[in-house]
Amino acid sequence: MKFLLIGPPGFVGKEILEQCIAHNYVDRVFVLTREPLDPKYFAGPKGEKVNEIIHENFEEYPDSLLNRLREEGVEGCIWALEPEPGQTPKLEEAQRMGINYPVQAAEAFAKKLATALHPDGMPKKKFPFRFVFLSSWGAEVNQFRTLWIWSESRKIKGAAEKGLFDVAEHSDEIMGHKCMEVLSLRPGQILNKSEAIGTLLWEATIPSVTVDRLAKCAIRTVMEGSGEEKKRILENVDCLGDDWAMVNSLAL
Repeated sequence: MKFLLIGPPGFVGKEILEQCIAHNYVDRVFVLTREPLDPKYFAGPKGEKVNEIIHENFEEYPDSLLNRLREEGVEGCIWALEPEPGQTPKLEEAQRMGINYPVQAAEAFAKKLATALHPDGMPKKKFPFRFVFLSSWGAEVNQFRTLWIWSESRKIKGAAEKGLFDVAEHSDEIMGHKCMEVLSLRPGQILNKSEAIGTLLWEATIPSVTVDRLAKCAIRTVMEGSGEEKKRILENVDCLGDDWAMVNSLAL
């Protein structure tokens, strides 16, 4: 499969990229990033599948870029864009980055990339174009609801989800199939790989997932979908993976 990864070199984006490089069924990953990637991602025979695209403005997607991705046969996107390390954007900027950026990208991809696919998969790639959005636990669509904790960030994620789902609903339909599918992952606290056992402890207070499990879920979702018809939101427990119930039961 060929897909877009928008977000490295952030904490989650790095892990997704590393897993993409190792994944046998990822043919190519196009990384849209403002900063050049670490050369280590291009090392070795599997490094050839990484295609770096320096992209400055995440509110604009020129035809030259979209035409290139369309010709390459890109079939999906994982949105993992994060603020720069140590950066705490003001509310207006956080809303712009958190809502405008992903929605405008989805609109561009729905019009130019999703319509290049085909329900039967031949001679073109197969529908739908999947846009996987890394949201967060507790994302709130209702912008007027009073929230006790993380109100602004949860409402930003909720507004982005609503905008993205609207793009999917209004995407072109060919032979009874929508061209675009949006799936939202709602992880809780994202832990380092070494904190797998800590996940059990954190789960007692707040939903948590290790970064490697989240990355695995994102890649699986862009390739296969949610696994259930019409299910477009995967909560933290879904991000933990099918084997988590067994790990959890053994630990308890």
